[in-house]
Amino acid sequence: MKDDSEFELEDDSTDDRIYPPKKRMESANNRLLPAIIIVLLAIIFAGGIYFFVTRGSTEGNTTLQSKIAALEEKVAGLEKQIADLQGKPAPGVPDPSLLRQVEGLSRKVEVLEKRSEPIAELKAKPSPPKPPATAQKRYHTVQKGETLFKISKKYGITVEELRKLNDLSRGEPVRTGQKLLVSGEL
Repeated sequence: MKDDSEFELEDDSTDDRIYPPKKRMESANNRLLPAIIIVLLAIIFAGGIYFFVTRGSTEGNTTLQSKIAALEEKVAGLEKQIADLQGKPAPGVPDPSLLRQVEGLSRKVEVLEKRSEPIAELKAKPSPPKPPATAQKRYHTVQKGETLFKISKKYGITVEELRKLNDLSRGEPVRTGQKLLVSGEL
């Protein structure tokens, strides 16, 4: 029995030396492992959100574009059906009868242009020069109630020109029966 007690003593001393460091490492490992798992889960969760957000936006654009294209095709088909029902050609397709009418009109315009060319040539010829007009003096006899302004308007000249032609001062009035020069050289 003595042996048993020694054995126990030895085991106790050995147990104290071995277990405490292992327990400390196990407790540190036990704390580190959940932290790593949490970080990995957060990265996976963020990656999943990024994937679905970017994938969803591109899928939304393509589906929207395909829906728009389908609607455009339907509208074009409906326009064609309406045109067929009304007996008119579809938009963008030229009507053969209209093309014939346009061609006929263009031929008529060409004929008219050819006819007008000789007339234009006649008009283009310069007329013989006129002899220079001699500056003839014209006179006006002042009637009762006439003013320089009325006379100047009648002959298409200004009041100042009328005064210069007749050597009249600014304040000088015209008299009934007076002869005024209304055209000629100054």
